[in-house]
Amino acid sequence: MKTPLYLSLLFILCTFFACEDMAFIQEDPKSDYALTGVNEEVLEGLVLGTYEPLSRSRGRLWESIYGSVVELMGEYALSGSSSFNVFAEYNVAAMSQTDLSAMWTTFYAAIGRANFLIQSLEGNDILSDEVRNKAIAEASFVRAVCYYQLVRCWGRVPLRLKPVTDADNIGVPLAEVEAIYGQIIADLQFAETYLPLSVPSSQAGRATSGAAKTMLADVYLTLGDFANARTMAAAVMNSRDEFAYALEPSLEVLYSPTAPTNAEDIFSIKFAQIRAQGNFLPAYAHDDRAKAAGLAARGLRRFSTYKTVPLIRDWDDQDLRKSWNLYDSITIDGERLKANTLLEGDYLFGKYRDPDAPEETAAGNDFYLYRYADVLLIFAEAENQLNGPTAEAYEAINQVRRRAYGEAVDRPSDLADLPDGLSKNEFDELLFRERGYEFFFECKRWFDLKRTGKVNEFVQASGIKSPPSQGTLWPIPNVEIANNPDIN
Repeated sequence: MKTPLYLSLLFILCTFFACEDMAFIQEDPKSDYALTGVNEEVLEGLVLGTYEPLSRSRGRLWESIYGSVVELMGEYALSGSSSFNVFAEYNVAAMSQTDLSAMWTTFYAAIGRANFLIQSLEGNDILSDEVRNKAIAEASFVRAVCYYQLVRCWGRVPLRLKPVTDADNIGVPLAEVEAIYGQIIADLQFAETYLPLSVPSSQAGRATSGAAKTMLADVYLTLGDFANARTMAAAVMNSRDEFAYALEPSLEVLYSPTAPTNAEDIFSIKFAQIRAQGNFLPAYAHDDRAKAAGLAARGLRRFSTYKTVPLIRDWDDQDLRKSWNLYDSITIDGERLKANTLLEGDYLFGKYRDPDAPEETAAGNDFYLYRYADVLLIFAEAENQLNGPTAEAYEAINQVRRRAYGEAVDRPSDLADLPDGLSKNEFDELLFRERGYEFFFECKRWFDLKRTGKVNEFVQASGIKSPPSQGTLWPIPNVEIANNPDIN
């Protein structure tokens, strides 16, 4: 059974990071406590504490609201929840302040913990350079993850890089997008230098150098810096043996609720089959008879997609990812029944399944931020943009497709491989489609639509909703505006 990263050091976390959720800037990290005399065991607890807000069950991030609303903003999805559907239909003015604040405050809680640790360790002369730099690197990685989500969803946000110590220093203006990305890149460059190549499975969920390099490749791709995106992705591919990365042949293993990790896992948010320490997405996704059908502890059927949407309509039935991700029927006591979809949808979302979860907040399915498939598809896209559909670009995308069709990833496949002779634009279009299939329900489609300028085109073509009329950024939550005097 998996256990969360921070569980064994909960007492230390409670001591140093008490009650950070009381307000959006409330870190209460005992900022007057000097870390000059801490031993490595205490330091370990503080490092793990920076990760904790990201994996906190019902923390409103990937396992809950954030993971839901970002996925629903893809062109193929609508929700049975009225508050979620506001996001799905791009109704910025009606977005729930409760939902916005929950996501915002959790990101900034993690940033606050990272800031405290980084600032404290920069002046620490007791720990060795190796130990200190590794801890700073982990905190920097977590901070980069948070700001990467914030800048893509909200655009200009306060760029807090120091701990909030009292009410006199809570004011921080909205930073320019370029400055936020600059800080993200700087944090990741430090992280890739000082993080280890790998961690044991008992520490799965900790950042590594490979995770930092992969995220850098993704950030560069978002910025349209294809040369650096290709360089970083290639660095991971060329050192694959050192990182021990590979495509996991089995989708069942890849999305297992019990396996602590696998060879494809580069960085994921870890959950456990323990009450209030698990993933809530299976409960959000599944049929309301999920428990009887052996899918999840509970089903709220918050997601629907439609067979008329081009991405879904064109999904090859031989692609194993289709039946893994979508279903329109369930089986209970040997009887096959039509799934209960909402909004006249055709399919429910089946990616995350945990029939043995003890309750709805205890599904063990991890949530991937990055896996080796990301590296291959980032490389293929960047290589194509720079040099056209080269043999290297073909091989990278074809490896992902071969796994999807149940073929050996290291051998050519007539069934799975893309046809030869594609133009640069044709290859790019098929690669964009491939990302849609590979990362379905992994919160990447909306960001892919935005970074490629395809939002209006694809949403209009979906036939189920209209393109955004109020922009593609979320409003700064009222809780930030009320407490930050430097925001106009």
